[in-house]
Amino acid sequence: MISISIRVGVATYGEAKFDNWGVVLQLGAMAFEVTRLFIIQILLIYKGITLNPITSLYYVAPCCLAFLFFPWIFVKFSLLNETSSFHFDFLIFGTNSLCAFALNLAVLLLVGKTYALTMNIVGVVKDWLLIAFSWSVIKDTIYPNQPVWIRVGFLGRGIL
Repeated sequence: MISISIRVGVATYGEAKFDNWGVVLQLGAMAFEVTRLFIIQILLIYKGITLNPITSLYYVAPCCLAFLFFPWIFVKFSLLNETSSFHFDFLIFGTNSLCAFALNLAVLLLVGKTYALTMNIVGVVKDWLLIAFSWSVIKDTIYPNQPVWIRVGFLGRGIL
């Protein structure tokens, strides 16, 4: 893990928009996601506790709501109240909720049939797609050394 972290760190060296707080938040998010995936793996696979994906989602979703609702109230809600152009759109909220439900169900099905490590590997493919999207569509700057070191970092995970 240290080797992978160093390689990814070298890939971000020289980033024009580098922010230490963003790195801390990203590392924290990764740690919580890994913890969540392994807890889900325990609930879905190990003997004695086996749950199907829908039942697992029944227990996991309220916990996620509780842990995300309170930070949202203190961080984002005040910003929404300050902007006069904000209005709640049920269609956007409903389709977003449906997509989130489908994503969580797909994650539970994948972890239930394989292992949490498989979900982490699929996450690497998602990272590649995000990098390609930010470069091709958003026209974000990618420095010449970054693709090389990102690939080396992924090699450390045994992906390529």
